Amino acid sequence: MRAPSSFLWQLIQSLNRNERLYFKRNFKQAGAGVDRLYIRLFDAIAAQKVYDEKVLLDKFSPVLNKKNIASQKNYLQKQVGDALVQYESIRDPGKDVYASIQLIRIYRKKGLYDEAFSIWKKAIELARSGEAFAMSNLLKTEFEKMVIFSPSHSDQDELLDIFKKNIITYTEYAELITLRDIYTETLLLKKKTHFGQDKQLLDTIHTLLDRVNRIDMASQAYSFWYRHYYLMSKATLQYLLNDMAGAMELLKTHFSNWKKQDKFVATHGEFYIELLYMINYAGILYGEYDYVTAVFNDPLNKQITDPSHRAYFEVTRYLALNKIYNKTARYEEVKKLLVVMKANYTSWEPSLNEELNSTLSFSMGVGCFALEQYEDALFFTRRAITAFPEGSRDEHNAVGQLLLLLITWCLNNARLFDAQYKATYQFFYKRKKKQVFETALKQCLHRCFYMTEQKKKIQEFKKALQLLEENRNNPIQQRAFAIFNFEGWLQSRVMRISYRQYVEKKVRAELKEAV
Repeated sequence: MRAPSSFLWQLIQSLNRNERLYFKRNFKQAGAGVDRLYIRLFDAIAAQKVYDEKVLLDKFSPVLNKKNIASQKNYLQKQVGDALVQYESIRDPGKDVYASIQLIRIYRKKGLYDEAFSIWKKAIELARSGEAFAMSNLLKTEFEKMVIFSPSHSDQDELLDIFKKNIITYTEYAELITLRDIYTETLLLKKKTHFGQDKQLLDTIHTLLDRVNRIDMASQAYSFWYRHYYLMSKATLQYLLNDMAGAMELLKTHFSNWKKQDKFVATHGEFYIELLYMINYAGILYGEYDYVTAVFNDPLNKQITDPSHRAYFEVTRYLALNKIYNKTARYEEVKKLLVVMKANYTSWEPSLNEELNSTLSFSMGVGCFALEQYEDALFFTRRAITAFPEGSRDEHNAVGQLLLLLITWCLNNARLFDAQYKATYQFFYKRKKKQVFETALKQCLHRCFYMTEQKKKIQEFKKALQLLEENRNNPIQQRAFAIFNFEGWLQSRVMRISYRQYVEKKVRAELKEAV
């Protein structure tokens, strides 16, 4: 039997406090004096920790039954959807322009041209300041319609000057649309190529990069969004080609652009947070720890006010800083981050997609491992792998399997280790492409688990390290070790110290050498 749909439950659970209040206030008032079933159903679903349709049927029987529950849920879903549309329209910064266009059309049809032109002047400036090109074009169309039937105006020259003024030309606007399409394709490509790239994907990346390089961005520097699509497309493509230096140069430039045009942070938070994603990934791989830390602590981030955007930002910030603090042996900071994340995660989780939830769990697992909180590390890493659908973010699934094997190794529990080894072996057995570091780590841990003689263990660790060294330039290995430093852990075993002690010692040595 097919399980009842839980989409409505997911939708209601995703509502923040203000959205719930808006729905209850506005839609209860609409049915004043009437005991609406859908309102009570909303409250009952909102109270459920896990969706349970049987509980709902029992609670509202006989009014609610198996025959009508689907229609009642659909009606409630529509009501919630309508409420969200209304709520967002109130908060939409473009609502004034939309309203102005409607009012201009009404006044024009009624022959009230002076007032229509007056509204038009304000609306076109507002649309241009926000680079709302589509609305600017709509406003130009309305202007043309007004000119056809309107009488002569004393301010005709002024109006014409305003009409002619553009942020970009129509040709440039067409190029912007092309860049936007390239960027969309690049985003989808990035989701496929996080880990491992075949020839076809590489050819696609190079083709897109060639298209971007043929565009002269310098002459379009006055358009923020032209720069955005150009810089983000090129930076992301260079990142996928493992050109971290080139990617970071572009990302730094664009972060400065956002600081100069900070009004867009509140209105277009998704694009800003994607920039932060890329700074996190490329910056850490390139070793720009100080810059990445400064970006995520920049006052500009306070302008992210939308609750869902705020959740994405806070989690992205945690992911970046957790990596940096682990790599730089700032373990007291790692502890603090974990405390904050555990306290706030439940409030952020409904706003996050499946992938980010899993990535967060994975990062928390890495943090717990470094702190030798192995039980917590096991819990979070398992949670991360379980949350990811098969075939998505392959680097996390692969590294996660190795990390789980390592965690059970550190727990020194034979039953757990054997079970995990079987699972890890089966995972990599099914993979078409075998990576040297995956095989080396898996075999090394398996051989060493039941060894009692330390000298033999150290020999196995050294063998594995040699294989990793020979494969050092492999970009897949580099990205895997950016998630967790397996090489460092093997070195700690050879030195017979804890992984934490090894990282601390290595960081001290690097700082001394830098001086």
